[in-house]
Amino acid sequence: MTAQEATLSKRERDTLARMAVAFEKIDRFMLRLGLQGLQRMTASSAEELLALEQTAHNAALITIERQLNVLRTQVMRYVERDPLFNLEQYRNTINRIWLLSGRARRLVEGGLHPKDPALIEVIGETRRSYEEVHEPLVLQPLGASGWVTDSDYVGITIYFYVDGRPDQIYQASNAKPTAYFGKDPRQLLYNTISDYVQFSIHDMSHGAFEFRRAKLSRDGRLSLHKDLRVKKAPYIGARAYEALSCVDWITLTERLKANEVNPISGGGQQYALITPADYGELIIDEKGARAQAEIIDEKGATLTLEVALRAENNFLIDNLEMLLGRAAVGKTKRQAAQRRLRPDALFGSAWIAGGKLKFFPYTAVYNQAMVLKKRAKQRVNEIHLSLESLRDVSAQDKGGPVDDGAPRVRKRRRMIP
Repeated sequence: MTAQEATLSKRERDTLARMAVAFEKIDRFMLRLGLQGLQRMTASSAEELLALEQTAHNAALITIERQLNVLRTQVMRYVERDPLFNLEQYRNTINRIWLLSGRARRLVEGGLHPKDPALIEVIGETRRSYEEVHEPLVLQPLGASGWVTDSDYVGITIYFYVDGRPDQIYQASNAKPTAYFGKDPRQLLYNTISDYVQFSIHDMSHGAFEFRRAKLSRDGRLSLHKDLRVKKAPYIGARAYEALSCVDWITLTERLKANEVNPISGGGQQYALITPADYGELIIDEKGARAQAEIIDEKGATLTLEVALRAENNFLIDNLEMLLGRAAVGKTKRQAAQRRLRPDALFGSAWIAGGKLKFFPYTAVYNQAMVLKKRAKQRVNEIHLSLESLRDVSAQDKGGPVDDGAPRVRKRRRMIP
């Protein structure tokens, strides 16, 4: 036993020993997987990946465990000839596991112990640790997206800008089992975002809010705990999007460089607000199981808006058809309505795959407030495309009370002496 190991507890020494065994098993399997190739892939490879997940879990390699789970899902999709299998995603997952395993191994061999923050940043942790922020925080939602996982959970994630912290996007999520809530994320939209917060998910996805006693994690998660106090705050507006704004695709590509160089932490994706100069029509590729449209910037460059044809994306694709029109359908009488509803910007995630710049839209952003007519009229500057129908959106108010999302001050009655 070295002098450094003598300072560690028995539990930490056992964890380091399990890590050494796990690194060897992961490297051997990944090398064999690469040499084997996809053509000879069978269901037994998925079973081996399941056993490898357990090995990584026992060695506290949480991030690698999750990536192995993603790889197992992709392998099963290929074996079952699922049209959702994507070769680029499969290749990226393998590369990420290689990089994570190699980086973690070098840190451990360099003398870092299992609880060292630098090592935890790479291998992850079973439960996120949150730190309380003592000063009040003002948050404004940038976008929201519904999702369904392969482990049968349905949920909604809201992406927040925190005033004074422009370098980090913070997230708050609500997830439920599909067995009880179905596979449509919109079923959760009017539920409270947490048992301890009185606002619904829909309320929290528009306007601005002040958080007191907020707790934040290192990776940008918001804890919706029982001591959290939330109230409406003055709207921040366009300033919330300044750090994310990209008026041309060269700027967006430059921002992606950092994540491409460091795929361990960045994963090759970047949240961004893009400002298109023009839109192409939506094309449904049944064979490739994706919907695509060309988005053009002010310099004439194009990026590809891409959405997978999955059940949970049907509502999003319907909204995109309303915005962009569908190439196969041809010209329709709704072109004028499409022009009125086309947003000034789109918030979503961008990445590079197959030599192309691609974009997945979460939210349509408007400079001039639109009227959302669902349940109660409300002026909003953002429409979340996977959660809110553009059929319920009007560019003009046709009368009646409208909620602008600002905090209300209750007027007191004057008492007659």
